[in-house]
Amino acid sequence: MNTASIFLQLLVILGISHCLGRISYWLGQPAVIGYLLTGVVVGPMVLGAFDPGLSSALFANLSGLMVLGKIGLIFIMFGLGLEAGATEPGPAQAKAGKALPIALCGFIGAGLAGMLLGHISHGVFSGHVERLPYMLFFGVVMGATAVPVLAGILADPRFPHRSLSPLVMNAAVITDILAWFALSLVLVLLSSKGTSGIFYSAITLVVLVAVAELVVSRRLVGASGAAAGCDPSRPLIAALIVLFAFCVITDLANAHVTIGAFVAGIAFRKHKGLREFWEKGPQPLVNLFFAPLFFGTAAMNVQIDAASWPGLLAWGGLFFLVGAVGKAGSSYLAARFTGLDRPDAFVLATLMHTKGVMEIILLTVGLEIGVITADLYAILMVVALLATVITLPVVRRVTPRRQAPAAQPQVLFGQGEKRAG
Repeated sequence: MNTASIFLQLLVILGISHCLGRISYWLGQPAVIGYLLTGVVVGPMVLGAFDPGLSSALFANLSGLMVLGKIGLIFIMFGLGLEAGATEPGPAQAKAGKALPIALCGFIGAGLAGMLLGHISHGVFSGHVERLPYMLFFGVVMGATAVPVLAGILADPRFPHRSLSPLVMNAAVITDILAWFALSLVLVLLSSKGTSGIFYSAITLVVLVAVAELVVSRRLVGASGAAAGCDPSRPLIAALIVLFAFCVITDLANAHVTIGAFVAGIAFRKHKGLREFWEKGPQPLVNLFFAPLFFGTAAMNVQIDAASWPGLLAWGGLFFLVGAVGKAGSSYLAARFTGLDRPDAFVLATLMHTKGVMEIILLTVGLEIGVITADLYAILMVVALLATVITLPVVRRVTPRRQAPAAQPQVLFGQGEKRAG
């Protein structure tokens, strides 16, 4: 593959991505919707069907894009981990203590619903994967919440329930931390051979988390990272070294490199100077280049015959309904138990059911390691997009009982051109 072909592919994907991302923003949706539609348009579903010759000429070899997309995914996950500590304590977070039970109940409820769906669909979509790992992976996918897209919704001026923003963001961050550590256990079960391999991988991950928290977060970041405005160049170099080292370790431990990237971001979450520098420097590059590239190439994996659509859409409807009952239903009950009134609990439950970015990343990992088929990948992507698209219109229909200013959450890439093209 020559260099000109790679740059031509980048030109096509980035150009269409940002055009469709802008259209998505005009329609009140996150720009990631446009990025995913780009992959469908330039992939086998549209361009490959209407002009196979042009599709083959442009995208005969995707190895270069796949490598860049994998690098982009690592930086996306590092940024997500880094943003886990971005919310500062204050009066607006008086309800943040309710986030833990809401996150736990929502994740467990959605996980159980996902495992039920995995049990039902195992013979249809699992391929060669055994039932238990497939069910567990399905549970993790259903339990995730899209923090970047959710942050974009909360920052949208059309979102009327500002007083709920700190509680929702705290619950969403906790949920995704649970999801990624649960995924690491599932990957160990899938990849390790024998009891000794599982034990080795599990111990490696536990040690990695301990090093991230006790050595990197407390010693390397230290007191110098507790104050904003410090020189970020040295901790940035250290963060990149830790990032790539953690990716190597998790890959050798039969987990996915995304686990290492997320843990590395968590390790540096307390460094305000690094977070501020990341938001002003590397994050725009991730938003405008790596994000559309990763999600565009990910959506190019969608390839479904026309005859298969009716059956897959029926499965998709089942996945959406059962997943919504498990995730939104359990989140609603937990919110009511912690003292929220019915309208606020309904809004919170709807927001926690936002999928989008995180579920698509999880699905891409699952497709890469072979735990799901291309058909299941495609239909779950549609389910994730549907859950994301309906969120803001639904919550806007609920009249807020009170208005209270809340700090706008940090957005990795989410709603519109302010962050993501």
